[in-house]
Amino acid sequence: MNSPPVRPFPWRSLDATTRAEAGTLRDLKRWAAGHVRLERVAASLAELVDADVRIVVGRVGAAVAARPIEGGVGVVLARADTPALAAAALVELEPSLAASVVARALKRAGPRVVDGAASLAPELAGALAAVVAAAARRAHAGVALRVLDAGPAAAVGEAFARADVVAATLTVLVGDDAFAARVLVPRDALARSSAPRWDADALAALGPTPLAVPVVACASFAPLAELEALGPGDAFVLPLAAGLWPLSRGAGGGAVGPVLLAPAGATIGLPAQLVDGGRVMVRGGPQPLLAVEAGMDPQDRETLVAALGDVPVVVRVEVGEAVMAARDWASLGQGDVVALGRRVGEPVVLRVEGVELARGELVDLEGEVAVRILERLGAGGAAR
Repeated sequence: MNSPPVRPFPWRSLDATTRAEAGTLRDLKRWAAGHVRLERVAASLAELVDADVRIVVGRVGAAVAARPIEGGVGVVLARADTPALAAAALVELEPSLAASVVARALKRAGPRVVDGAASLAPELAGALAAVVAAAARRAHAGVALRVLDAGPAAAVGEAFARADVVAATLTVLVGDDAFAARVLVPRDALARSSAPRWDADALAALGPTPLAVPVVACASFAPLAELEALGPGDAFVLPLAAGLWPLSRGAGGGAVGPVLLAPAGATIGLPAQLVDGGRVMVRGGPQPLLAVEAGMDPQDRETLVAALGDVPVVVRVEVGEAVMAARDWASLGQGDVVALGRRVGEPVVLRVEGVELARGELVDLEGEVAVRILERLGAGGAAR
Protein backbone atom coordinates (compact mmCIF):
# COMPACT_ATOMS: atom_id res chain seq x y z
CA MET A 1 0.00 0.00 0.00
CA ASN A 2 1.49 3.28 -1.10
CA SER A 3 1.71 6.10 1.42
CA PRO A 4 -0.05 9.35 0.44
CA PRO A 5 2.29 12.12 -0.72
CA VAL A 6 3.32 14.65 1.93
CA ARG A 7 4.46 18.12 1.00
CA PRO A 8 5.61 21.04 3.19
CA PHE A 9 2.83 23.42 4.10
CA PRO A 10 2.56 26.23 1.46
CA TRP A 11 3.53 29.14 3.71
CA ARG A 12 4.15 31.37 0.70
CA SER A 13 0.43 31.32 -0.04
CA LEU A 14 -0.28 33.25 3.17
CA ASP A 15 -0.75 37.00 3.12
CA ALA A 16 2.39 38.82 4.24
CA THR A 17 2.51 41.90 6.44
CA THR A 18 5.03 43.78 8.57
CA ARG A 19 5.15 44.86 12.20
CA ALA A 20 5.10 48.49 11.04
CA GLU A 21 1.93 47.92 9.02
CA ALA A 22 0.25 46.08 11.91
CA GLY A 23 1.16 48.91 14.29
CA THR A 24 -0.12 51.54 11.87
CA LEU A 25 -3.42 49.71 11.49
CA ARG A 26 -3.81 49.54 15.26
CA ASP A 27 -3.09 53.27 15.56
CA LEU A 28 -5.58 54.04 12.79
CA LYS A 29 -8.35 52.00 14.41
CA ARG A 30 -7.56 53.55 17.79
CA TRP A 31 -7.86 57.03 16.24
CA ALA A 32 -11.12 56.11 14.48
CA ALA A 33 -12.57 54.67 17.68
CA GLY A 34 -12.25 58.13 19.22
CA HIS A 35 -14.65 59.48 16.58
CA VAL A 36 -17.08 56.65 15.78
CA ARG A 37 -18.02 53.26 17.14
CA LEU A 38 -16.34 51.08 14.55
CA GLU A 39 -18.75 48.17 15.05
CA ARG A 40 -21.65 50.50 14.18
CA VAL A 41 -20.32 52.11 10.99
CA ALA A 42 -21.35 49.33 8.59
CA ALA A 43 -24.67 48.82 10.40
CA SER A 44 -25.48 52.54 10.22
CA LEU A 45 -24.71 52.64 6.50
CA ALA A 46 -26.82 49.51 6.00
CA GLU A 47 -29.80 51.23 7.62
CA LEU A 48 -29.47 54.19 5.26
CA VAL A 49 -29.09 52.19 2.04
CA ASP A 50 -31.44 49.34 3.05
CA ALA A 51 -28.94 46.62 2.18
CA ASP A 52 -26.41 44.43 3.92
CA VAL A 53 -23.10 46.28 4.23
CA ARG A 54 -19.71 44.91 5.30
CA ILE A 55 -16.39 46.74 5.38
CA VAL A 56 -13.17 44.73 5.10
CA VAL A 57 -9.85 46.43 5.88
CA GLY A 58 -7.03 45.67 3.47
CA ARG A 59 -3.52 47.11 3.33
CA VAL A 60 -2.41 50.02 5.48
CA GLY A 61 0.59 52.22 4.80
CA ALA A 62 1.85 55.56 3.54
CA ALA A 63 -0.52 57.23 1.10
CA VAL A 64 2.24 57.56 -1.51
CA ALA A 65 2.37 53.75 -1.66
CA ALA A 66 -1.39 53.43 -2.23
CA ARG A 67 -2.62 53.96 -5.77
CA PRO A 68 -5.44 56.53 -5.84
CA ILE A 69 -8.88 55.37 -6.93
CA GLU A 70 -9.42 56.56 -10.51
CA GLY A 71 -12.32 59.00 -10.69
CA GLY A 72 -12.96 58.54 -6.96
CA VAL A 73 -15.34 60.68 -4.90
CA GLY A 74 -13.96 62.20 -1.73
CA VAL A 75 -15.59 63.36 1.52
CA VAL A 76 -13.56 65.06 4.27
CA LEU A 77 -14.87 64.50 7.82
CA ALA A 78 -13.65 66.12 11.03
CA ARG A 79 -14.78 66.70 14.59
CA ALA A 80 -17.13 69.65 14.85
CA ASP A 81 -15.06 71.13 17.69
CA THR A 82 -11.75 70.86 15.77
CA PRO A 83 -12.59 71.38 12.06
CA ALA A 84 -9.02 71.29 10.78
CA LEU A 85 -7.51 69.18 8.01
CA ALA A 86 -4.65 68.24 10.32
CA ALA A 87 -7.14 66.20 12.37
CA ALA A 88 -9.57 65.21 9.59
CA ALA A 89 -10.09 62.07 7.52
CA LEU A 90 -10.59 61.77 3.76
CA VAL A 91 -13.04 59.02 2.81
CA GLU A 92 -12.52 58.13 -0.86
CA LEU A 93 -14.93 55.88 -2.76
CA GLU A 94 -14.85 54.54 -6.30
CA PRO A 95 -17.52 56.25 -8.46
CA SER A 96 -19.66 53.09 -8.74
CA LEU A 97 -19.85 52.82 -4.95
CA ALA A 98 -20.74 56.49 -4.60
CA ALA A 99 -23.52 56.17 -7.19
CA SER A 100 -24.84 52.96 -5.63
CA VAL A 101 -24.91 54.38 -2.09
CA VAL A 102 -26.71 57.56 -3.15
CA ALA A 103 -29.20 55.68 -5.34
CA ARG A 104 -30.03 53.17 -2.60
CA ALA A 105 -30.40 55.94 -0.02
CA LEU A 106 -32.88 57.68 -2.37
CA LYS A 107 -34.71 54.37 -3.00
CA ARG A 108 -33.78 54.42 -6.68
CA ALA A 109 -32.11 51.89 -8.96
CA GLY A 110 -28.41 52.65 -9.27
CA PRO A 111 -26.42 52.46 -12.53
CA ARG A 112 -24.67 49.15 -13.24
CA VAL A 113 -21.64 50.83 -14.84
CA VAL A 114 -20.14 54.21 -14.00
CA ASP A 115 -17.49 55.87 -16.16
CA GLY A 116 -14.73 56.86 -13.76
CA ALA A 117 -13.16 59.12 -16.38
CA ALA A 118 -16.34 61.19 -16.76
CA SER A 119 -16.73 64.47 -14.91
CA LEU A 120 -18.28 64.13 -11.48
CA ALA A 121 -21.65 65.77 -10.92
CA PRO A 122 -21.50 68.10 -7.89
CA GLU A 123 -24.90 66.79 -6.83
CA LEU A 124 -23.48 63.26 -6.46
CA ALA A 125 -20.64 64.42 -4.22
CA GLY A 126 -23.03 66.47 -2.10
CA ALA A 127 -25.52 63.63 -1.75
CA LEU A 128 -22.73 61.18 -0.88
CA ALA A 129 -21.41 63.58 1.76
CA ALA A 130 -24.88 63.71 3.32
CA VAL A 131 -25.09 59.90 3.47
CA VAL A 132 -21.57 59.48 4.87
CA ALA A 133 -22.18 62.19 7.48
CA ALA A 134 -25.50 60.60 8.50
CA ALA A 135 -23.83 57.20 8.93
CA ALA A 136 -21.03 58.77 10.97
CA ARG A 137 -23.53 60.56 13.20
CA ARG A 138 -25.45 57.33 13.86
CA ALA A 139 -22.21 55.58 14.78
CA HIS A 140 -20.86 58.48 16.86
CA ALA A 141 -18.55 57.88 19.80
CA GLY A 142 -19.79 60.84 21.81
CA VAL A 143 -18.49 63.53 19.45
CA ALA A 144 -20.21 65.41 16.62
CA LEU A 145 -18.73 65.17 13.11
CA ARG A 146 -19.07 67.59 10.22
CA VAL A 147 -18.24 67.58 6.50
CA LEU A 148 -15.40 69.94 5.57
CA ASP A 149 -15.33 69.25 1.84
CA ALA A 150 -16.72 66.93 -0.83
CA GLY A 151 -16.03 66.46 -4.53
CA PRO A 152 -13.62 64.68 -6.88
CA ALA A 153 -11.08 62.83 -4.73
CA ALA A 154 -8.16 64.19 -6.76
CA ALA A 155 -9.18 67.78 -5.93
CA VAL A 156 -10.38 67.21 -2.37
CA GLY A 157 -7.26 65.23 -1.52
CA GLU A 158 -4.72 67.84 -2.68
CA ALA A 159 -4.21 69.09 0.87
CA PHE A 160 -3.70 65.52 2.11
CA ALA A 161 -1.18 64.81 -0.65
CA ARG A 162 1.11 67.51 0.74
CA ALA A 163 1.25 65.94 4.23
CA ASP A 164 2.49 62.67 5.73
CA VAL A 165 -0.71 60.65 5.42
CA VAL A 166 -1.63 57.06 6.27
CA ALA A 167 -3.97 55.28 3.84
CA ALA A 168 -6.10 52.22 4.53
CA THR A 169 -7.58 50.38 1.54
CA LEU A 170 -11.08 49.01 2.07
CA THR A 171 -13.42 46.60 0.33
CA VAL A 172 -17.04 47.66 0.84
CA LEU A 173 -19.63 44.94 0.27
CA VAL A 174 -23.11 46.31 -0.46
CA GLY A 175 -25.51 43.43 -0.95
CA ASP A 176 -23.82 41.14 -3.45
CA ASP A 177 -21.58 43.84 -4.92
CA ALA A 178 -17.98 44.59 -3.90
CA PHE A 179 -16.47 48.07 -4.24
CA ALA A 180 -13.14 49.75 -3.54
CA ALA A 181 -12.63 52.56 -1.05
CA ARG A 182 -9.93 53.98 1.17
CA VAL A 183 -9.50 56.25 4.17
CA LEU A 184 -6.63 58.74 4.55
CA VAL A 185 -5.62 60.28 7.88
CA PRO A 186 -2.61 62.53 8.69
CA ARG A 187 0.00 60.52 10.60
CA ASP A 188 0.32 63.31 13.20
CA ALA A 189 -3.36 62.81 14.07
CA LEU A 190 -2.71 59.13 14.78
CA ALA A 191 0.18 60.03 17.08
CA ARG A 192 -2.14 62.23 19.13
CA SER A 193 -4.81 59.56 19.55
CA SER A 194 -5.47 58.42 23.09
CA ALA A 195 -4.83 54.95 24.48
CA PRO A 196 -7.63 52.34 24.25
CA ARG A 197 -10.42 52.73 26.76
CA TRP A 198 -9.81 50.50 29.76
CA ASP A 199 -12.46 50.19 32.46
CA ALA A 200 -14.80 47.63 33.99
CA ASP A 201 -16.88 47.49 30.79
CA ALA A 202 -13.79 46.85 28.64
CA LEU A 203 -12.70 44.10 31.04
CA ALA A 204 -16.18 42.56 30.93
CA ALA A 205 -15.99 42.58 27.12
CA LEU A 206 -13.24 39.95 27.37
CA GLY A 207 -15.91 37.50 28.53
CA PRO A 208 -14.46 34.09 29.46
CA THR A 209 -10.98 34.93 28.15
CA PRO A 210 -8.54 33.68 30.83
CA LEU A 211 -6.07 36.17 32.28
CA ALA A 212 -3.10 34.68 34.10
CA VAL A 213 -2.22 36.67 37.23
CA PRO A 214 0.72 35.49 39.39
CA VAL A 215 0.08 34.70 43.05
CA VAL A 216 2.92 36.40 44.95
CA ALA A 217 3.96 35.05 48.34
CA CYS A 218 6.23 37.97 49.19
CA ALA A 219 8.29 40.75 47.65
CA SER A 220 11.60 42.04 48.93
CA PHE A 221 14.80 43.81 47.90
CA ALA A 222 17.83 41.85 46.70
CA PRO A 223 21.18 43.00 45.24
CA LEU A 224 21.31 42.62 41.45
CA ALA A 225 24.85 41.22 41.66
CA GLU A 226 23.63 38.43 43.94
CA LEU A 227 20.89 37.49 41.50
CA GLU A 228 23.33 37.53 38.57
CA ALA A 229 25.60 35.10 40.40
CA LEU A 230 22.88 32.49 41.01
CA GLY A 231 23.41 29.15 39.31
CA PRO A 232 22.18 25.56 39.49
CA GLY A 233 22.44 24.25 43.05
CA ASP A 234 22.67 27.68 44.65
CA ALA A 235 20.16 28.73 47.28
CA PHE A 236 18.55 32.14 47.23
CA VAL A 237 17.99 33.23 50.83
CA LEU A 238 14.98 35.46 51.18
CA PRO A 239 16.00 38.67 52.96
CA LEU A 240 13.13 38.39 55.45
CA ALA A 241 13.16 38.73 59.20
CA ALA A 242 12.71 35.50 61.16
CA GLY A 243 9.14 34.27 61.24
CA LEU A 244 7.90 36.61 58.50
CA TRP A 245 7.39 33.98 55.78
CA PRO A 246 3.62 34.30 55.22
CA LEU A 247 2.68 30.77 54.10
CA SER A 248 2.24 27.60 56.13
CA ARG A 249 0.99 24.06 55.47
CA GLY A 250 -2.78 23.70 55.69
CA ALA A 251 -4.86 20.76 56.86
CA GLY A 252 -5.15 19.50 53.30
CA GLY A 253 -1.39 19.53 52.76
CA GLY A 254 -1.31 22.63 50.58
CA ALA A 255 0.08 26.07 51.32
CA VAL A 256 -2.19 28.57 53.05
CA GLY A 257 -1.71 32.17 54.09
CA PRO A 258 -1.80 35.75 52.84
CA VAL A 259 -0.70 36.43 49.25
CA LEU A 260 -0.90 39.16 46.64
CA LEU A 261 -2.38 38.93 43.15
CA ALA A 262 -0.12 41.06 40.97
CA PRO A 263 0.67 41.01 37.21
CA ALA A 264 4.35 40.61 36.37
CA GLY A 265 6.11 43.97 36.61
CA ALA A 266 3.25 45.61 38.52
CA THR A 267 3.95 47.76 41.59
CA ILE A 268 0.55 47.10 43.15
CA GLY A 269 -1.49 43.99 43.83
CA LEU A 270 -4.69 42.72 45.39
CA PRO A 271 -4.33 41.23 48.89
CA ALA A 272 -5.81 37.74 49.06
CA GLN A 273 -5.88 34.61 51.20
CA LEU A 274 -4.59 31.29 49.87
CA VAL A 275 -6.77 28.54 51.36
CA ASP A 276 -6.89 24.75 51.19
CA GLY A 277 -7.86 23.36 47.82
CA GLY A 278 -5.73 25.80 45.84
CA ARG A 279 -8.30 28.59 46.04
CA VAL A 280 -7.58 32.28 46.50
CA MET A 281 -9.99 34.66 48.23
CA VAL A 282 -9.58 38.40 47.57
CA ARG A 283 -9.53 40.33 50.84
CA GLY A 284 -9.42 44.01 49.88
CA GLY A 285 -8.44 46.78 47.53
CA PRO A 286 -5.08 47.32 45.79
CA GLN A 287 -1.97 47.86 47.85
CA PRO A 288 1.64 48.60 46.86
CA LEU A 289 4.32 45.96 46.46
CA LEU A 290 8.04 46.37 46.98
CA ALA A 291 10.05 47.34 43.91
CA VAL A 292 11.53 43.86 43.48
CA GLU A 293 9.33 40.77 43.56
CA ALA A 294 10.53 37.69 45.36
CA GLY A 295 11.31 34.61 43.29
CA MET A 296 8.69 31.88 43.16
CA ASP A 297 9.20 28.23 42.41
CA PRO A 298 7.43 27.35 39.13
CA GLN A 299 4.62 24.87 39.40
CA ASP A 300 5.43 21.37 38.33
CA ARG A 301 4.13 20.42 34.88
CA GLU A 302 1.28 17.95 35.00
CA THR A 303 2.15 14.48 33.77
CA LEU A 304 0.38 13.23 30.70
CA VAL A 305 -1.40 9.91 31.28
CA ALA A 306 0.47 7.23 29.33
CA ALA A 307 -2.57 5.36 28.09
CA LEU A 308 -5.53 7.52 27.11
CA GLY A 309 -7.51 4.51 25.89
CA ASP A 310 -10.72 5.40 24.12
CA VAL A 311 -11.35 8.57 26.14
CA PRO A 312 -11.45 11.51 23.68
CA VAL A 313 -9.24 14.49 24.46
CA VAL A 314 -8.81 17.90 22.84
CA VAL A 315 -5.51 18.25 20.99
CA ARG A 316 -4.41 21.82 20.26
CA VAL A 317 -2.03 22.83 17.47
CA GLU A 318 -0.18 25.94 18.63
CA VAL A 319 1.72 27.99 16.06
CA GLY A 320 2.93 30.58 18.57
CA GLU A 321 2.04 32.58 21.64
CA ALA A 322 0.33 35.96 21.34
CA VAL A 323 1.40 38.22 24.21
CA MET A 324 -0.25 41.63 24.66
CA ALA A 325 -1.57 43.73 27.49
CA ALA A 326 -5.15 42.98 28.50
CA ARG A 327 -6.25 46.46 27.38
CA ASP A 328 -4.96 45.69 23.86
CA TRP A 329 -6.81 42.36 23.83
CA ALA A 330 -10.01 44.21 24.76
CA SER A 331 -9.60 46.63 21.83
CA LEU A 332 -9.00 43.95 19.17
CA GLY A 333 -11.25 44.03 16.14
CA GLN A 334 -11.55 42.74 12.60
CA GLY A 335 -8.40 43.33 10.57
CA ASP A 336 -6.04 43.72 13.53
CA VAL A 337 -2.80 41.74 13.40
CA VAL A 338 -1.36 40.01 16.48
CA ALA A 339 2.31 39.00 16.41
CA LEU A 340 3.13 35.43 17.46
CA GLY A 341 6.13 34.25 19.40
CA ARG A 342 7.44 32.09 16.57
CA ARG A 343 8.65 32.75 13.07
CA VAL A 344 6.67 31.34 10.17
CA GLY A 345 7.89 27.83 9.45
CA GLU A 346 9.17 27.07 12.95
CA PRO A 347 7.85 23.91 14.65
CA VAL A 348 4.29 23.93 15.95
CA VAL A 349 3.30 22.42 19.30
CA LEU A 350 0.75 19.68 19.98
CA ARG A 351 -0.74 20.21 23.44
CA VAL A 352 -3.18 17.96 25.34
CA GLU A 353 -4.85 19.18 28.53
CA GLY A 354 -2.13 21.78 29.09
CA VAL A 355 0.70 19.28 28.51
CA GLU A 356 3.08 19.70 25.57
CA LEU A 357 2.91 16.36 23.77
CA ALA A 358 5.05 16.86 20.67
CA ARG A 359 6.57 19.34 18.24
CA GLY A 360 6.18 19.09 14.49
CA GLU A 361 5.79 20.88 11.18
CA LEU A 362 2.68 21.61 9.14
CA VAL A 363 2.35 19.64 5.93
CA ASP A 364 -0.17 19.23 3.11
CA LEU A 365 -1.50 15.66 3.29
CA GLU A 366 -3.53 15.10 0.11
CA GLY A 367 -5.18 18.47 0.44
CA GLU A 368 -5.58 18.28 4.23
CA VAL A 369 -3.45 20.09 6.79
CA ALA A 370 -1.48 17.66 8.99
CA VAL A 371 1.35 17.82 11.52
CA ARG A 372 4.45 15.75 10.86
CA ILE A 373 6.02 14.89 14.24
CA LEU A 374 9.62 16.03 14.59
CA GLU A 375 10.06 15.52 18.34
CA ARG A 376 8.03 13.49 20.83
CA LEU A 377 8.02 14.86 24.36
CA GLY A 378 7.66 12.95 27.61
CA ALA A 379 6.59 13.96 31.09
CA GLY A 380 7.84 17.38 32.09
CA GLY A 381 8.41 18.37 28.46
CA ALA A 382 11.64 16.37 28.04
CA ALA A 383 12.45 15.08 24.57
CA ARG A 384 12.50 11.35 24.00
